[in-house]
Amino acid sequence: MKYAMLHLAAGAEVLLKARLQMVHWSLVFAHPGDATREALENGTLNSCTPQETRKRLTNIAGIKFSKRDADALSDLAERRNALQHYGLVGENASAGTVESTTAQVLNFLISFVDEHILEHITDEEERHHAEIDMDRIRGGVRTIQGYVAERMKDLASVLGPVRTRTLRCPQCQQFALTPTLIRGVPEWCQSDARLFPMYCHLCVQGYGAKGLALGYAVRVLNRAAPDASYDGDAPNRCPVCAMSSLVRGASTAAAPETPIDFCFHCADVIDGLQECQRCGFIYTREQGHRCRLRS
Repeated sequence: MKYAMLHLAAGAEVLLKARLQMVHWSLVFAHPGDATREALENGTLNSCTPQETRKRLTNIAGIKFSKRDADALSDLAERRNALQHYGLVGENASAGTVESTTAQVLNFLISFVDEHILEHITDEEERHHAEIDMDRIRGGVRTIQGYVAERMKDLASVLGPVRTRTLRCPQCQQFALTPTLIRGVPEWCQSDARLFPMYCHLCVQGYGAKGLALGYAVRVLNRAAPDASYDGDAPNRCPVCAMSSLVRGASTAAAPETPIDFCFHCADVIDGLQECQRCGFIYTREQGHRCRLRS
């Protein structure tokens, strides 16, 4: 636990200063007027404090820190200093307290990299590798309960207004899957909304309709997956968009116990569906249906 906190604190400081250095390399010095390239390159510089780093990012780069994030970063820095000098004693020995602080900082750092660092990496190959690393990190932190709880708190303002269209994600198993075209979804994903009509705010990933519908049916509803010898409980054809992306019996964050019909291509609940008892064809009341198996 001690070393996890020490590494996270060091990582937070490095990432914030990396963003500051993107503005100008001299800004990471305690006294920018005395900055030299030689000191930067050989690591002999006297760098600015974590608090001064945040101040410069706000005043110069226009990056704002919420009070909650700033307090968590300050708390982590203080705990790091205490751990280095005194070890795991007093409040620093409390697993619950440590987990709460580290979860807040981890949540902040992942968002910080997504929003303020990746887009400023000009080298395409370097950025590509950084994005791959971030995908790997996101996949790992989904298993950390403290991080997930912290992230879901942050997402409450985005997910709250669309609870009736928010589903459990087959990947992270959290109610964080929404239509792509809502407030809070990154522009890069919204521009591809026709290809990725659904978006998970925790996984930070857009999903195609057919694959997601099948994944939801299998991993969330525990239905049989189709194979070479059996069609399985494959998604149905949606009578609205005619895509095989309709899952019956889904549920939303607004009413997890109430089954609904949800089309992952329409990215919406489809009300008033009827199913032919002879052929299984699904249709709306307005459309009607003449069964081909009718005698």
